[in-house]
Order: sequence, then C-alpha cells, then structure tokens
Amino acid sequence: MLKKLDRYIVSAHIMPFLGALLVFTTVLLLDKVFDLMDLLIRKGVPLDVVLRLFLNAMPFILALSVPMSVLVASLIAFGRMSQNFEIIAAKACGISLKRLMLGPIIFSLLVFAFMAWFNDRILPEANHTFKNILIDIYVKKPSAQIKAGLFNTVKNYRIYVRNKDDRTSRIEDVRIYDLSDRGKTFISARYGFIRSIQDSIILFELHDGTISQVVDARTGEHRLVGFDTYMVKVKVDIGIKLKERDYRSDREMTIAMLMKEIRSKEKQLARAKDENTRRHLRNRINTLWVEVHKKFSLPFGAVVFVILAAPLASMVRRGGFGVALGISFIVFTIYYVLLLAGEEMASRGMLHPFVAMWFPNFFFLAVGVFLIWREERI
Repeated sequence: MLKKLDRYIVSAHIMPFLGALLVFTTVLLLDKVFDLMDLLIRKGVPLDVVLRLFLNAMPFILALSVPMSVLVASLIAFGRMSQNFEIIAAKACGISLKRLMLGPIIFSLLVFAFMAWFNDRILPEANHTFKNILIDIYVKKPSAQIKAGLFNTVKNYRIYVRNKDDRTSRIEDVRIYDLSDRGKTFISARYGFIRSIQDSIILFELHDGTISQVVDARTGEHRLVGFDTYMVKVKVDIGIKLKERDYRSDREMTIAMLMKEIRSKEKQLARAKDENTRRHLRNRINTLWVEVHKKFSLPFGAVVFVILAAPLASMVRRGGFGVALGISFIVFTIYYVLLLAGEEMASRGMLHPFVAMWFPNFFFLAVGVFLIWREERI
C-alpha cells in the first residue's frame, strides 16, 4: 500500500519537474541566445561554432535550473494533493506528512547525486570549452571586442569607432588615443579595417587620417601629420593566450584539480613571510574551497527544497503551476542572494567557505523542518 503511495507521489512530481525544467532552462538561456544570435547574424560567426557555444552553455544553466525545478515539482505535487484533500485522507489513515515525503526525498537525493557528479565532471569541461571557443572567435573576429559608439580601453589605447561592420571588419570614424604616451598621441582616420595577427594582436589598418602629437605640453605646441594608410598594432587581453589553453579558471576545474591547487597554495602560504602575500594566499584558498563546496551545496538544494515545499504546499492548498512558480521565484531569489553574499564574504576571509556555501541550505532546511513540525501539530 505504502509503496504504491510512494510511486504515486513520485510520479506526480515527474511531469511538473520536466515542465519546470523546460521553462527555467528556456528563461535562463534567453540572455545567452540573444548574444549567440548577435554572433551569428551581425558578427558572421559560423553556425556550427555558435551551436557549439550554445551546447556548452547548457550545463551552467542546468546546474541552476534542476534544483529550481525540483522545488516547483514538489510545490505542484503536494499542492494538488492538499487541494484534493489527499493529505488529509492520508493523515486520517495514520500516514504523516513526513512519511508522504519519503518518495520525493529519495528522488531528490538521486537528483543531488547526479548533479554533484555533473557539476564535477561535465560542467568544468563545458565551461572550459565555452571559454576557448570565445577566445577563438575574438582572435579570428577581432572586431567583436570593439564596441561601436563607445570608447574601448584596450591595453594602452583608448579606441572609438562610430560604425563597425563585423562581417567585413570595416570601421568608420576611428579615433585612437595612445595612453602609454600620456595621451600625447592622437590618431584619427575616416575609415579602416581590423585584422588579427599572431595570437593576441589586433592590427588596425587605417585610411585617410591624421596623427597629432603634442610636442610641448606647456605651450600646447603639437605636430600634425596626414596619411593615406597607417597601421596600428594593439596587443589585446583575451583572458589567456592560445598557447596557454590548458589554463583553467576556478569554474573550469574538477574537485581533484581544485584540491591540487589548494595544496599548492597552502605550501606557498607556509613559506610566505610577507603579510600581504599571506592574506592574498588565504583569500585565494578560500575562493578555491568555495568552488569545492558549491559543487555539492547547490545540488543539495534539491533535497532541501522538497523538505521546504511539502509543508508549504500543504499550507497554501494550491497546486497550480503559476502559484508554484511564484513561490519558487521568491525562495530561489533569497537562496541565490544568500549564496552570492556568502561567496563574496568567504573570498574576503570574512566567513568560512563551508558556512558560506551551506548556509542557504541550512536556513531553508530549518524553515522546512519548522513548517513540518507546525503542520504535524494541526
């Protein structure tokens, strides 16, 4: 009897979970979709490259949307059971709300185990590939780094272009200030083209312009030289050079990589004498530990959300998708704000990484346990 009831309750979670997963994933992808379409349509990036970017952006989205979907599914499933008086009928038969939650909790534990593996194995590789594809785009399409109508600061230059064609790399009304020369050199051109040479150097091929150089800042005397064609080489910071592609940021590391980096930093900390260096190393170690804990704490949110959603839905007595989305939006907003605040405080050494990353789970777990206790007393 109870096993059939468990299967019934878990099956009531499946369709809402899949529906919520589709909705949340679509919403979170919208921002990236617009950027990807811009790369495809305006910047002329090949379709297969854009599709690879899209596929490698998905794991990051899923890492967020899966726990959120578990929350929505539980709110809908238990909300409908409460609305149809099934929870009251179960209580009349001596089956408590805690017992009704057994199946969904087992389901959420399976989700937690899968997402913990996913965050450790799939997500870092996807983030690493996503970054490398973007580097390729910036190297092969250097104009993608220059925004039209804005002053772009690139290394020792401040660059302005009024119009830009990303497909042909043609730029118009170009102004370049050489900041390394304390702003004494100013280059302007009617039009030009942007090309990429070597790994991280942008070549500005300028036409029909002038070069103005300040000779005496005190008197304001300057020299003006006209040109038909002029080349300007700008070294671009693309985050990492092609020859350093094996470098990974924190979010591109597996747990094993993070632990190796932590051990390395701890050895450096033991040898360091300067207090500023020691503080920097401690903060770096905390940041790495934050990433380790996050790989587990965020997926564990799925378990916490079931414990929170069951009594909450029983109290609300509504099983609609709109109500569930509204409640889950509030809950996950608070959860994510606490997570971000904890991450920032941990990276500054103000909070232990474990406490910072697990506090949102502990907070909502306490709320859920309290609501269950309150519901059981009624």
